[in-house]
Amino acid sequence: MRELKLTAVGSSRLIADEIKEITEAFLGVEFPVATSTVDEISEARPDTFYICASTQREVLSRVIPRDSLFVFELHPTTLFFLAIAKIPAGTDVYVFNNLRPYIELLSKECGELGINMLQFHPIPYAEMPDAEVRERLRKARYIIGVDCMVGEKVLLSETYRPELRPDVKIIAGKRAASIASASRLLEGIVSFYCEALTEANSAAETAKAQEKTQSLPQEAAHLLDLLKDASTRIVTSQIGGATFALSEPFVVEESADSGEKTFQGQVDALRYLQKKLRLLSA
Repeated sequence: MRELKLTAVGSSRLIADEIKEITEAFLGVEFPVATSTVDEISEARPDTFYICASTQREVLSRVIPRDSLFVFELHPTTLFFLAIAKIPAGTDVYVFNNLRPYIELLSKECGELGINMLQFHPIPYAEMPDAEVRERLRKARYIIGVDCMVGEKVLLSETYRPELRPDVKIIAGKRAASIASASRLLEGIVSFYCEALTEANSAAETAKAQEKTQSLPQEAAHLLDLLKDASTRIVTSQIGGATFALSEPFVVEESADSGEKTFQGQVDALRYLQKKLRLLSA
């Protein structure tokens, strides 16, 4: 049976690792996720899904087909924004990130949440002259950003730590994929395996190798369990997120056929899961 490969793609290795961690948080460890930077992607590989943040959508869409590219809408948790809201009005707040587009997106999201009484100053360290980065860091009393950027790997590394004020306050935000964008990836995975299982079953039946088909119901059942668990984690992982909203619990109701553990019953259950995920990703 065809196996799906997943690749998390970022503007840097650091962001690729973050997207890998976010993906594995709801998919689990049985769906291995490789990592790559945008510069390393020149063409799409067969049976491979590529996962990126919205800031890389445009460049990757030039080389990756639409049905193989999955874009995460990443949002920091509510606690991150609550901490920012406690900063005194009129204060200069420095937003630290590798690239300017996400800084602009984060500043815009603060405004949409009513946090508009602060003066935001960007520090896109990968795009800004090093001398200017260091000058702004020396001024900063408050620095905000994604946890992987403002932690020990970048901001608190030996490169920038000496520039920080003794009284600096750093507010780090952990990001998660929105329910809709995570559900789109999971729906794509379900669709892939529905097709792969059906192809494997047809090929085995054509070859009259019934012993090859005996394991397919078990494989389908195992996949169904993994993907149902992942769909639950998509929802629960958003409880602390800034964009969590569900009108009703997400439950996959198994039909009588799927309970029989037949091959077709399991595939039908996977397709039912796909329909439920399509509602969440709309």
